[in-house]
Parts: sequence; C-alpha cells; structure tokens
Amino acid sequence: MILIINILNIFKKNNNITLNEFLNIKDIPIGKNYLSTLDGQIILFIKVNPINIDLLSEEELESKMDLMSMEFSNEQYPYKFLVIPRTVDIAEHIHEQEKLKSESENSINTKIIEERIKFTTNLVANKDIIENEFYLLIWMKDTENSEIEINKRANAWTSRLRNCEFSSEILKEKDIILLIKSFTIPEFARSESTDYRDNIVQIKRKD
Repeated sequence: MILIINILNIFKKNNNITLNEFLNIKDIPIGKNYLSTLDGQIILFIKVNPINIDLLSEEELESKMDLMSMEFSNEQYPYKFLVIPRTVDIAEHIHEQEKLKSESENSINTKIIEERIKFTTNLVANKDIIENEFYLLIWMKDTENSEIEINKRANAWTSRLRNCEFSSEILKEKDIILLIKSFTIPEFARSESTDYRDNIVQIKRKD
C-alpha cells in the first residue's frame, strides 16, 4: 500500500485516531512538491491533462497507443493513476463570454453571445455533468536523497508524457493540499447504485 489511505491497519491499532492518521499523512513540507506519509514514504503527484480521443481517427489512436506502450513499458518503479470525477465548472467560460459581450459593439454579436451563455448555463444546470481529472502518483522510501531521486523520476514521466503529446504538471504544495482536501470534502458524490464506469473512458484495440 502506498496511496494516501491505509484505513484497515490504522483501525486495527486504535479507534481514536486523528485525521492525519486516517489519511496516513505526516506532512506536506512548505515550498516542496511532495507529501510525506506516516509509514515512511514520500509521494509526488503529476496532473495529466486529458485529450479528446473522439477527435482522433482510428489510425491516430492506434499510433498513440503504440507510442504510449513503448514509452511506459520500461518503467521499473511502481505508480498509480487516479481518475477523479468533478462537477463541470463553467465559471471561467461564462466570464470569458461576458467579457466578449461587454466589448462587442454589434447588436447581432451581442445577441449570439447572450444565447451562448444561456445555452451553456442550461446545459449544466441541474444535471450530473462531470469531467475527469487524471493524476499520476509516484513514491519511494523517505531517505536523505529521496527528494532528488523522486524529482528525477517525475521529470522522466513528464518527458515521456510530452513525447505522447500529453501535457502534464508536477503539483506543488498548494495544489497537493487542494487535492487532499478533495478526498475529505468531495465536490462530487452519487448514490451507491451509480455505475462509475459510465464516466471513465476505456480504450480498446480493434479485434
């Protein structure tokens, strides 16, 4: 186990635990880009920005899959992917449209922008429309040189992702804190009967 939560072992030891113990978090050092755990590991998080595979042809998709297989097949250390569903945030888009509207001097353009804002707002209102965020987690034992080594691994990962035409970023202290908070205060929740497979894209090769 090395992800953030080690619930079973903790509850076997003591029912009266702190939140940090529950999450297996020891510290998120100020100014650093990793998290240290109570079981002696450090974890580094890489956010991977998704692409729309529906815009790719079958040949392009096959080529990308082959390239990813080649790039990642030689990875010798363990890693995990997190797929976190979030409610769609249209605030930035609406702000952009409102700015265009304020700068428009043409009544027809203004009307088009107003209709665009109305359509977008109605599209997400009272609907469970989500978008997925993707995170790559790498970790190692916390030693004197672990910070240097894990950052070398992280840079290698971002380089391989870039070779596969994926943009990515290594999370810093503030972003790690926000990510951890999303586990304790989820922005997105559904009933137990929900089939989450509907929200996770699965890529398969042709038979």
